[in-house]
Amino acid sequence: MRRRIVSGASMFLLALALAGLSAVADTGRLDKGQVNSHLRASEKALKKLESAQQKNNMAEATAHARAYAQHLERAEQALAQRAVRESDVLDVADRVDEATLKHIPVLTRVLNKVPAEARPAIEHALEVSRRGHQTATQAILSRGAVEWQGRLDDRTAREAMRRNEYLVRLAERSRRRGDAATERESIERYAANMGRINDALERDWLEPGDAGTVLERVRTNTQRHLSVLERLLGQVPEQARPALERAIASSQRGHQTATQAIAARPAAGVAAGRPSGVPPAVGGGPAGPPSGVPAGPPAGAGRPPGAGRPPR
Repeated sequence: MRRRIVSGASMFLLALALAGLSAVADTGRLDKGQVNSHLRASEKALKKLESAQQKNNMAEATAHARAYAQHLERAEQALAQRAVRESDVLDVADRVDEATLKHIPVLTRVLNKVPAEARPAIEHALEVSRRGHQTATQAILSRGAVEWQGRLDDRTAREAMRRNEYLVRLAERSRRRGDAATERESIERYAANMGRINDALERDWLEPGDAGTVLERVRTNTQRHLSVLERLLGQVPEQARPALERAIASSQRGHQTATQAIAARPAAGVAAGRPSGVPPAVGGGPAGPPSGVPAGPPAGAGRPPGAGRPPR
């Protein structure tokens, strides 16, 4: 009689888990919010799975392992099948990879503690989590490079710094996983991006109206990235150091070039008051006004809203 009651309870729990899945499931494309709903649901299922294992309730553990796998698989498939809006892909991939970094050790620990009847569901959940990590990694790496035509404007610089941010975070997670190959590839892509940015800065190949914000964006982001890269340098084995050293040198180059250019610009990098068509001064003194134009415009004249503030 007791066995029937436990079996009925497990079926009820499984039905609830599947009902929760259907509430956020979607047969078409997923937006970032829907993917995040699946990730939150997988997180909750994982916590319940671990709790059920600790209580030695294998029926509940099996039900929660299945719910976890189905939620995470929906997010992974959305990435793999390009069913996520392109502008959201990097953010979604970053969230999936961060989640699986935490989930895989928990699933592995639980798997080592459960009896044979609960293992298949947990093994499947672990397989889905590993696949999610691989899909997310490839999504970040495949979109890591930045290319553009013409002068560097603020939109392109913002996108380059955004992609570099995801590459640095991927490198950091790869170090924690012990995945040297992914760490090296993400670092190399970061360095290549910075090389292109640095060439534009050093040639002053910037859109005149965006120069101040581009320089500040590069200065702020490279400062943050350098702290992470230098920390990683102290953790990697000798054979992994050259790639990181190249990335650090490229980031330092960008940071120094941007910092010097900002110092050389009027009003500490604010491009306010510069006549249209006059390029910003980089590496030298501030460009003087053309003949007939009063030197020193009124304070704040022509200053775009938010200019000179660190980019968000």
